Amino acid sequence: MKLLLVEDNHADARLFAELLTEVPGRPFKLTTVGTFAAALPVVAQQDVVFLDLSLPDAHGIETVNRMVRSAGNLPIVVLTGNADDRIAVEAMKAGAQDFLVKSEISPALIARAARYAVERKHAEENAKRLAKSDEAARRARFLSSLTEAITSSFDLDKTLPDVARLLVPTLGDFIVIDLLHEGGRFERLATAACEGPYDDWLQAAFRYAPGDAHPRSPVLKAVERRESMLFEAIDVGYLAPDDDYRRLAEKHDLRSMFVWPLVARGRVVGAITSLMGPSKRTFDAELRRLAEEVGERIALGIDNARLYQSAQRAIRGRDELLAVVSHDLRNPLNIVALALQAVAGDPEMMASALPRALRGVDRMQRLIEDLLDVARIESGTLQVDLRPIDVTTIIEDAFEQHRGIAADKRITLVREFDRTILGAHADRHRLSQAIANLVANAFKFTAPGGTIRIGGEERGERVALWIGDTGPGIPPEHLAHIFDRFWQPKRGGRDGVGLGLAIVKGIVDAHNGVVEVDSVPGAGTTFRVLLDRCDVKRASAVLSLVH
Repeated sequence: MKLLLVEDNHADARLFAELLTEVPGRPFKLTTVGTFAAALPVVAQQDVVFLDLSLPDAHGIETVNRMVRSAGNLPIVVLTGNADDRIAVEAMKAGAQDFLVKSEISPALIARAARYAVERKHAEENAKRLAKSDEAARRARFLSSLTEAITSSFDLDKTLPDVARLLVPTLGDFIVIDLLHEGGRFERLATAACEGPYDDWLQAAFRYAPGDAHPRSPVLKAVERRESMLFEAIDVGYLAPDDDYRRLAEKHDLRSMFVWPLVARGRVVGAITSLMGPSKRTFDAELRRLAEEVGERIALGIDNARLYQSAQRAIRGRDELLAVVSHDLRNPLNIVALALQAVAGDPEMMASALPRALRGVDRMQRLIEDLLDVARIESGTLQVDLRPIDVTTIIEDAFEQHRGIAADKRITLVREFDRTILGAHADRHRLSQAIANLVANAFKFTAPGGTIRIGGEERGERVALWIGDTGPGIPPEHLAHIFDRFWQPKRGGRDGVGLGLAIVKGIVDAHNGVVEVDSVPGAGTTFRVLLDRCDVKRASAVLSLVH
């Protein structure tokens, strides 16, 4: 198979060529060019084009449009960087058949993308030859309707129920579509049934996702193996742990089931389950092939929708960042400006205006440092200097640092720890920063008259530093988000931009530690930082011998 790589980055082109040599049997012959113009004389002799979207003489979606016009029916696979997901989705609409993220490509992924592109081209050519038959025409209409349905919107809650209804009865008497989310969580998003009194089955089937069913669920098996699976004389107990569901399955004579995972760009995004019953049909080889072709289109539609949603979230995150930073920098900047105006109008105001200006500058510096820390955490470049330290000194410092603030707010600040030295491998500066952020967070949510406790204890092979408050607690639905950057349940009346806990999590992760949260609404919250324990005295003695 002849592949044309249009890529002007020599390092990327060399890596692509090296990966291709690792494909068993080396079935591909690669031609590499660095410009769009250089691709035109050789494109007609190729089987598949792998096209970079950023070339010296072509850029963005117009690159795809020009290649589609020049290559005719030749399959085009777009190569994109990590930040090009939104553009890649538009490229698919412009005529590209697939795209690969450069940082994720592997020999198997390149081979699969190339073969799929060629197979699809052959399938399209075969479809044209068979178009004279009524069956081919019907199938073409079916696939066209399916493609239109899955691409009509990026809202999967809307498109997948429409898709499920289209699959009945062509691919089965009953259809179930499950989405697979990060972390292995399934979501049952669509069910459909052939014409008849089957509303009771639809309602029962929708109550369960594969993770709720029997451990040997056919869906879980197919997804784990990444292959289609046919089950005859099925045990309906595998579908749902509900006796009512079993009775409904027997009532409607469910007898066989075909499950195929939805795989897009090397990732499993879900699964489709088709069941036969009232029609007495079977899943012959032709029907299974059609199901898998349908699955490829649906999988790409799901993945494209998710990429679009991810791009939209990135845009919202950017806009939120700009709004948050502009808002929270404006207040201290106004303080500095007012102080300077006061001094300009009356130099004798210097003594009172200067402290206010310095506080405003300090607040701006802290916000900028927080933003830089978040950037370091997200890029994996946050550095920690791990040394044996006495963490009781961290607790003492945090107590002394915040004792005056506690008095001003009429909050009782208490330190509690075993006087025995608690040692841990940690970066003193970064750990102090994390504890200070947790104490500051406790002050935000503790009312006058409340109590904040700072403490530490040994816990097996680890040391736990904890900060507890008597605030309102965290609602259970918020616990999954408290370490997200810029996330706050309510902005009104709160200080900061929602970076403190995100920085805590990043610092503790860099220590190979763990942050635990215990919270009871109405009864307060306790954060615990768990770090690897060490014997500080022994470690100090060893270091003194070394030096």
